[in-house]
Amino acid sequence: MPEFVCRIATPSGEVLDKVFVGADEVSLRRELENQDIMILDVRRRSAALHQVLRSLKIKGGISMREFLFFNQELRALIRAGLPIVPSLDILLERRKDKVFRTALVDVRDRVKGGEALSEAFAAQGDLFPPLYCASLASGERSGELALVVDRFVAYLRKIIGIRRKVISALVYPAILVTLAAGLIALMIFFIIPKFNDFLVGFGGELPLITRIVVGTSTFAVQNWYFIVGGLVLGLLGLSWWGRTAGGRYALDRFKLRLPLAGTVIAEYCQNRFTRTLGTLAAGGIPLVISLELAARAVGNTVYERALLGVANKVREGEALWDSLDKTELFTDITIQMIKVGESTGALDEMLQNASDFTDEEIDAHLDRMMAFVEPVMLVAMALIVATMLLSIYYPLIQAYGQATA
Repeated sequence: MPEFVCRIATPSGEVLDKVFVGADEVSLRRELENQDIMILDVRRRSAALHQVLRSLKIKGGISMREFLFFNQELRALIRAGLPIVPSLDILLERRKDKVFRTALVDVRDRVKGGEALSEAFAAQGDLFPPLYCASLASGERSGELALVVDRFVAYLRKIIGIRRKVISALVYPAILVTLAAGLIALMIFFIIPKFNDFLVGFGGELPLITRIVVGTSTFAVQNWYFIVGGLVLGLLGLSWWGRTAGGRYALDRFKLRLPLAGTVIAEYCQNRFTRTLGTLAAGGIPLVISLELAARAVGNTVYERALLGVANKVREGEALWDSLDKTELFTDITIQMIKVGESTGALDEMLQNASDFTDEEIDAHLDRMMAFVEPVMLVAMALIVATMLLSIYYPLIQAYGQATA
């Protein structure tokens, strides 16, 4: 059946954009009007466009920062003794993100209809992390929803903090790479072509370095559309390949093997796994289920596949620390901490300790990486610029030497 994108006004006065399925526009209008829903606009969704967007996975999302603020406010309202539905009504008034607001309206309506809060969030698909829904479910079963939300807020703060450190460390190298690329493009497409006729006028054979740089510039100027088109197609092809299971796995494995950066990426994946597993274990969720949820929260398919295998081994009775050790993806100190946690019954505490230790290791590796990368990139930029300038001025110096000889 066709899908229709409708702008509707609910009896509570809210204006929402939602997708409905109906035989045709007339029957859909009649059905919604019978539910006391005012229809402001209806348009049929293009099936072809929908399939394209779906295949490219273009969809709305919720920022981790916005989600953190929401849970901080939810925790405060629950601790104040306010029921869930009134709490959601209050939180809806403060949400400005349309995607988040639409999802929360559906969550509130589902809770009003008798669904559990965890089920209502899980019904939103992959808009909210499974970890969050599982945490809410454990809090509902134990009657400690505020404590579970508090624990999730602490977890989210840590994850956001680590991401901020990694991104901040990459800003300066990204600026240097952008400047280098812009400078090279300026030299090749504008400066060197202006010297081309002048250099050819010297007569005789130009130095090898000059011929190489001038030839590269001439080729780039004459075939820029092919170069740009090839780069665009290459990026699109790489993006499409990266969305496939095999492509994503290969790219994730390549990231882990990068010099310097690969160590930081591996530690980030390890940290996210131990912190997620520790949060779930502290919430009383069974270990195998916690492992499966934590594996999917890592964000790297190499780790995810290995950790899902660990979950199967633990289900069969193997010790967690031994299964993790066999993956060869975790440091010895982390394995040792997990082993102690399993033997003493304090797994969640040792997982948090392992995560805190990895935080410190990430900071140290980022500092070392930046101390090495920054001067290397500056030297590389200087060599590139020096090579291009030398290719221009070397024939002049050579000609001056011959004239004064």
